[in-house]
Amino acid sequence: MKMDIAKKLIQIGAVKFSPSEPFTYASGLKGPIYCDNRVVLSHVEFRDHIIESFIKLISTKNFLFDLIGGIATAGIPHASIISDRLKRPLIYIRPKPKGHGKMNQVEGDYKTGQKVLLVEDLVNQGSSLVEAMEGLKTSGLIGQSCLCIVDYEMKTSRVKLTEQGLELFSLTDFTSLSLAALELNLVNQAEYELLKSWQNDPRAWSDNCSI
Repeated sequence: MKMDIAKKLIQIGAVKFSPSEPFTYASGLKGPIYCDNRVVLSHVEFRDHIIESFIKLISTKNFLFDLIGGIATAGIPHASIISDRLKRPLIYIRPKPKGHGKMNQVEGDYKTGQKVLLVEDLVNQGSSLVEAMEGLKTSGLIGQSCLCIVDYEMKTSRVKLTEQGLELFSLTDFTSLSLAALELNLVNQAEYELLKSWQNDPRAWSDNCSI
């Protein structure tokens, strides 16, 4: 499944590779891969496949949860569709509390002590998951598991997930995307090694690009 989804993400243009001429991210760091899973929303058949894959994962793992929680913003559409298909209550979580009104970080109708199954589109360094978990805890909610389309399998995210007591389940990952790019001849062997070295230490990789 992971390789099939990786290849389809590449084919629809949601994932692009450029090891030799890196992308510049919002953080200012440079990297050889760019992933925009919002593209999935415009491809109806593949979007359905993603949702069905999430639902199958939920059934297979037998998650116990009261609410489905979409992480703003890219996780919200997928969480919304999943909640509709399963007929389960939906909430969504902002990165920070709203700066006006009730100052909510968690939006929706919920009760203290309820368990939340989080939905995210991409997990890179894990910062969005930490923010979401902090929002849940402040609101008296419990987050134990998170679903995502792509996991970059970063060391820093693993540390943060462990600290938060959050288990992550992905439909595909960086390993599968890199192998798919190599198989589809989008990168050569040397560029494939560059991809792996970036994943091992993104900051050092970015710093070397700037020298």
